Parts: sequence; C-alpha cells; structure tokens
Amino acid sequence: MPTDNKKKSKPSKAEQTKPYRPNVAAIVVNNEGRIALGRKPGTPECWQFPQGGVDDGEDELKALYRELWEELGIKKSQLQVLESISGFRYDYHPDHSRAKSHAGQEQTIYHCHYSGRADRVDLTISNEFCEMLWFSPDEIRLDWFPENKRHVARQALNAFVWRKVRSIPLSEPSKLEHSFTRSMETPVTDRYIIKPGSKIDLREISTRDRALFDGSKEDSLPVFDELRNQLREEQKKLFAENKHRVLVIIQAMDTGGKDGLIKHVFSRVDPQGVEVAAFKKPTEHELAHDFLWRVHQKVPRNGMITIFNRSHYEDIIAVRVKKIYEDAVWKRRYQHVLDFERMLSEEGTKIIKLFLHISKKEQKERLVARLENPNKHWKFLPEDLEDRARWSEFESAYSHLISKTSTKFAPWHVIPADRKWYRNYSVAKLMLEQLDSLNLRFPEIDFDPTKIVVPD
Repeated sequence: MPTDNKKKSKPSKAEQTKPYRPNVAAIVVNNEGRIALGRKPGTPECWQFPQGGVDDGEDELKALYRELWEELGIKKSQLQVLESISGFRYDYHPDHSRAKSHAGQEQTIYHCHYSGRADRVDLTISNEFCEMLWFSPDEIRLDWFPENKRHVARQALNAFVWRKVRSIPLSEPSKLEHSFTRSMETPVTDRYIIKPGSKIDLREISTRDRALFDGSKEDSLPVFDELRNQLREEQKKLFAENKHRVLVIIQAMDTGGKDGLIKHVFSRVDPQGVEVAAFKKPTEHELAHDFLWRVHQKVPRNGMITIFNRSHYEDIIAVRVKKIYEDAVWKRRYQHVLDFERMLSEEGTKIIKLFLHISKKEQKERLVARLENPNKHWKFLPEDLEDRARWSEFESAYSHLISKTSTKFAPWHVIPADRKWYRNYSVAKLMLEQLDSLNLRFPEIDFDPTKIVVPD
C-alpha cells in the first residue's frame, strides 16, 4: 500500500482529546455519467454523497456496500468500485449527537460505477434520505453541501470527476485497499501558505522542503507533465467563461527562478490567455507618476491570467534596502498595496502571491553557473553581487513584508525553490488548486448542435 505522505499538521484541541470516527462515502456514477446525491429530511437546500460510519471490526468495503444498500437500495452486484482516496477529515458541528465522543469523521471516499437503472433506487430501507437525484458533474455546486463538508466534496469531485482522473477498473474489488488506494494529497496551500496575521522569519523556513512529493526529480516529471495538461484545460475554461481574472505575483531573491518557473509551469497554456508583465527599474516616465500607476495598467481582464515577474512589492523592498527614499515612503506604501489588492479582489480578481525561497548557498551556485556558461553571461549583472552583499537585509525585509501583506484576500505562499523541479511541481499544483476554487465551466450554449448543418 502506498505510504501516506499527508502533512502532519498541529493537532487541534479536539484532535488531542477526541478521535475521528472512521467513515466511508461514495461518488456513485450511473451509465449516463450522472452522480447520485441525497437529501436528508429537514435540509431542503443541502445535498451530500451517500455515506456512513464503519462499525467496529468491519472492513471498509463491507461498510461501503452496506451503506449503499441501506441508503439507496443498491446491491453489491450492481457496483464496480473504481478507485478510492483516504484521509478526508471534517469536524462535527458542536451540536452533533456524536460531538461529545468524536472530533469528527475521517472518510475514505470511493468512486463507483452503478450499472442498474437510475429509477430503481430505494430510499425506504433506512429512511436516511428523503430524496435522491442524479446530477451531471457540471450541475453540482459546492454550496449544496453542508458547510463543514464542502472542502471534502471539492477535493473528492476534483480528484474523481472535475479533473477527469483516470479510473482503474478492478476485476477483484476486494483487492482495492491493497493495490489501488491512494492517500489524500496535502494541498499546497495547507503546506506553504502564510496565514494572515502571522509573523515569519525566512531564515527559519526550509528552502529544500519536499513534503508534497515522495520521489526523485525523474519520478516527478510524468506527474508534472499531467499537471501542466490539467492547467491547460482549466485555463481554456477560464478564457471561455470570461468571468474571472487571475493575477499571479512572483517575488524572489536574485536568481530565485522567476523566469524558469514561468517558462516551465505555463508552457502549455494558450498564449492568448496569459500575459507576463516584468517590472524592472522604473523609467523616468513611470517615476513621474505614483508607484502603482505602471502596475495598475497591467492587471488582468476577464478570462485572463496575468503573471507579474516582480511587482509593486519591489517599490517597497528596493526602496527600503537600498535606501532610495526616506523610510516614511516605503512604510506608507504597505497600506497603499493592501488597499490596491483588496480593491482588485473585491472587483473579482483572484490573487496568487508566490515567494520563491532559495538559500544563499543556492544563489551562489546559480551565479557561478551563469559565469561559467557563455550563453548565460547576459543574465549576470555586476549589481547582483552588490545585492548579494545585502542578503541579510533583503531576507529581513522580505520576512517583514510577507508577514505584513499576507491577507485573507491575497495570501502569500513561500515555495521552497532550491530544487527547481520541486518548485515547478508545487506551483503547478497550487495553480490548479486555486483555479479549482473558481469552479470554472465552459459556457452553456443556447442552440442544439445536432440540428446545425454546416453548408458545403
């Protein structure tokens, strides 16, 4: 069985004193590709997957078959289990009848194919559901689910349905647990986000962490390849829907890998839907305006991803460390930046902020590589060494800046970047998580394509 590489987060008080109850749930898909959702009595606007607890001494698969029989009247012979994911957790509401003994439930979610007739389900065996309907994947909305279960529903639908993860038919479903169960992956956000209000010291954050991938660079390449394919598909929906805007802000020390990241992660998306804005030293014309003037012109429009290679944060970091202006200038710019990003967010822009975190040792190796390779001489600037001499000052300034400007509407993610392949993998995965949160869909058409005849 694969090793569970799920990040071990600090347990809450509930986790320290109460266990999580084992539970199984099912995404049941019928012959038409529609998914079964049930509604409990007294919850007119809440839908959920069939689910239930695992009894003491009971095998999870037996619990799955039992629950689907009791809740939907579906027989084991009508089911084919395709795949499962374990490790989903959600907490009980304090008023829940089991909240006194358990913190919540830990689920294994099974992806199943139902071969029977959609109109032959039976809700009377247990009366768990008062209504059950079959929905197409594109119809399902996360706000249909109970609030405490929405994060689980999003991740499960994303894994099995919305991202079209390949299902593996099994000739012997009983062997599923030993052969095909894959652990719930730790979201990049959970691992590398800087929570609003927290203070960080970059010296205490690893530049070589690789908790999200248990394998070598070679092992990561086919996975990264698939992530880029999925990113391409999500970007198509973003562009076609023409409803959301995505702004990716990238900051790093010199040689941090901003150019390489952009080239590798976004190499397969449609060039029509992505723009890159590189903010270098301001020109005289730009300096004649407020410091956000040149930045605001480059923010994305509907349907677009815009990537800032450096950004408005240079007008705080460089001004502070190089003492271009008096301290009062960069200090008041914090509030200007926060107001600017809040406005963008409230107007519909998804903001993804990345700090590519490299070590001083890694920077030296990259600078030396530029000097040794004639094709990279153009990338080496003498002032790079001047900035390197201020490493500690830049590190301290970035620590303060990230702490002060990581907000609920625009949080920072500090990405370990000494390993270029892991940096690329982590950011590609993060981009998919962020785009997934937008629930992107291709626009609905108002005509019947089967009735359209293209003339010769």
